[in-house]
Amino acid sequence: MLNLRSWIRFVCILAVTISQALNETRAETIRFVAGAKAPLKFEVYQDAAQEYRWRLVSGEGQDRQILATGGQGYKAKADCMHGVKSIQDGIDKLKFESYEDNAKQNRWRAKASNGQVVGASASGYKTKADCDSAIEAIKKGAAKATVEEVKPDK
Repeated sequence: MLNLRSWIRFVCILAVTISQALNETRAETIRFVAGAKAPLKFEVYQDAAQEYRWRLVSGEGQDRQILATGGQGYKAKADCMHGVKSIQDGIDKLKFESYEDNAKQNRWRAKASNGQVVGASASGYKTKADCDSAIEAIKKGAAKATVEEVKPDK
């Protein structure tokens, strides 16, 4: 049986370990939110099937994060650009839904008033707070986001 001193030592070590884990999670969330405050940019590109697609990104270089994708390809670049413009002009009318995927990650999707999914998270988020931060960044920044055509490998 453990004596009192051993229990105190065990509790202290456990408290330090939990504190370090929480600090790492907080730091990750702060990095994510700080990156999401960077101006957003829609990237339009052609995929391997020669269809045009868009993605919404935040940041540059190592801080670059893909926040959203359209999920569908367009035969014509003009149609893809129209899809981007529709999101920019109607961002305040979109309904954002967050959910947990099969891998227990938090994701979101944006639906138009007709129920069609027009955008979705590009990846899962560890916490609902990170997912909600991404939604807020998109709501605040998508209308003002620049649009740039990029090579498919970017």
